Amino acid sequence: MHSYKTLIPNHKTVANSYKTLIQGALILLFLQFSTAMAADATVPKDDPLKMLQTATDQVLQIVAETQKQPVKDSQTYYAKVDAVLSQIVDLEYFARGVMATHASARRYKTLTTDEERKAFRERITRFSQVLKDSLMSSYADALLQFSGERITWEPPPATRDDSDLVLTQIVHAKNGKQYNVQYRLRKTEKSGWLVQNLVVEGLNLGEAYRNQFADAVEKNKGNVDYVVENWPKLMSRVTPETK
Repeated sequence: MHSYKTLIPNHKTVANSYKTLIQGALILLFLQFSTAMAADATVPKDDPLKMLQTATDQVLQIVAETQKQPVKDSQTYYAKVDAVLSQIVDLEYFARGVMATHASARRYKTLTTDEERKAFRERITRFSQVLKDSLMSSYADALLQFSGERITWEPPPATRDDSDLVLTQIVHAKNGKQYNVQYRLRKTEKSGWLVQNLVVEGLNLGEAYRNQFADAVEKNKGNVDYVVENWPKLMSRVTPETK
């Protein structure tokens, strides 16, 4: 059983437990979004396993270099991590999944004016940015504490869908424990393979965030715009648990 507070800790609780630190680091590897930053090194997109391995290696190299700096430039560090991970994440898919019916094609079709449709699209874009910003500082800082852990990958399944795939990453902690991370990927026409969701030790992150968003909208009388604008503050108040 995982509490929402464990999934999204505030700045004071990021390093309270080793498991929270590992989850934070892994979540960061998935949930970082940037559309403007160009990466220093291109991540291959034709092979899903090679894509994840390359992105992970690049991020951990950035972390290692930053850890050695006597004075750390946080903004440069965040930008470098963003530049790598923005290449492998399907931002729009994940944001829409979290917003669920509030970002669905069915709801979009019910809108009758250009103004409503424009506001609908802008709300999704705005939420993606808010979601990114709310996670970056906490988990980027947690990732800086990542040291000595070893990462391996299970082989891809022998038979698989040519456009839909789940790959499993194993984090070997220094205390001997292992943490399984499953990446769900889909091959898109425009961008090649992209990560669409992540399951950490059985905890489906897309589903957990979706439940949080729905709960926040309900508690705020259906005001989706308010939830989008105040997402970090609202999430710090979330207390229910999910099995």
